[in-house]
Amino acid sequence: MRIGFGKVDITPPIQLGLRMAGNAPWPPASGVTWPLHGRVMLADDGSARVAIVCLDLMALPASEVAILRSRLAVVGGLAPAAILVACTHTHRAPFTHLAGVASEAEVFGYLDTLYAALEQAVAMAVADLAPATLLVGRTTAFGWAFNRRPIYAGGEVGTHGPARGNGFIGMEDEPDEVIRVLIARAPDGSIRGGFVAFACHPTVMEDELVFSADYAGVLTEELETRSGGIFGLLQGASGDVAPPDPASDDMRHGFGPAHALAMGQALADAASVAFDRARIVDPARLRSATTHLAIPQRRPTDEQVELARWYLEAAPPDLDEYAFTRRITGHDYIFNDGRPPSNDGYVRELLGMWGWQRRSGGRELVEQIEVQAVAFGDVALVAFPVELFTAFGRRLQASGSFGDTIVVTLANGWHGYVPTPQAFAHGGYETLLAYSSRLVPDAGDRLIDAALNLLRSLDYPR
Repeated sequence: MRIGFGKVDITPPIQLGLRMAGNAPWPPASGVTWPLHGRVMLADDGSARVAIVCLDLMALPASEVAILRSRLAVVGGLAPAAILVACTHTHRAPFTHLAGVASEAEVFGYLDTLYAALEQAVAMAVADLAPATLLVGRTTAFGWAFNRRPIYAGGEVGTHGPARGNGFIGMEDEPDEVIRVLIARAPDGSIRGGFVAFACHPTVMEDELVFSADYAGVLTEELETRSGGIFGLLQGASGDVAPPDPASDDMRHGFGPAHALAMGQALADAASVAFDRARIVDPARLRSATTHLAIPQRRPTDEQVELARWYLEAAPPDLDEYAFTRRITGHDYIFNDGRPPSNDGYVRELLGMWGWQRRSGGRELVEQIEVQAVAFGDVALVAFPVELFTAFGRRLQASGSFGDTIVVTLANGWHGYVPTPQAFAHGGYETLLAYSSRLVPDAGDRLIDAALNLLRSLDYPR
């Protein structure tokens, strides 16, 4: 096996005034704290070549991933389908898609610069190809990732709510606190680089007016300083997982530069433990495969559309927002984060989805969703272009198809949240029909079934 690495800075110049994609009102960045990077690992076993591209970005649309793959394939000397493009999902990165906020000049100007830089990173990786041994390891990093969906009276979830009050019953699920590492080691024993996989939203810096790789920036820079190699974060199944502890009385727990620094360093410490426990990957023969699923979107009801229009055009100033939430969503909450309730953002999203679906001209709008598997011997990376809930990641990892299975989300596109059927029954932000959550309720089961079939097709001889 020959492996090479490349790394480039992909932080936009502050003077361009680009806005950050994480949260409304999407302000421009006024500085940089832990820069954004693009990292590439190229692997070649003499008969196959694959590339893992890790980007400190919120997400990339599938249409842009196709363009990027075609460009990187030429530089890297491999097939576009053998390239895995993963985003860390930091909320402090520029817009990479048109969403009625950033202009075409902003989005496409940045993407053109990004793709040129990533071509350089791949060229670095090609030039860096050298014999290496792959190792895989894992350990647990307790206390940094939390389920963000508390259940209250009546079985209703209020996303980001406290673990108390409102008839609090318990958290809907538990986070996956396992940290996984894939390491390339040179013949002299030095570490050349690799990836750390962890499942937790990088939203620690989301209130800061800076471009930032968030805790992932601290983690990867710390590992690179310690080892001298190049490391990227692969985002796991974190659709229902975030840094704030819902049991904390501190409303600012899980936010700010101090927490990002502490979290990144703690995860780097855990990754170092996993390095020490890592095993050699059994024999590292490369394989990759992809499949595409046609998954429909959910549709709003006529009553929801009428209610949304009424809300924007005729709702009185003293409207009971809680009662309106129950009426239009069928659930008690969107968020329960201590802020004054408002349905304005949600109804605009719902009407936007309704307009998109009407323009499709069909009975339903179906999205083509890619699932990709890349295998290094008895280790498999399985990539999904969605925000999977943790339960789906656990199901895939428990299948035992490979010695180690690493779930990678926000990869090769973005099609929104994929909650569990249980979550749809409980409500909450991640389940409500919007651009960020639009697929039918059984999408997760379809994706995991497809992934299991892909792993079987790669046929690792056990």
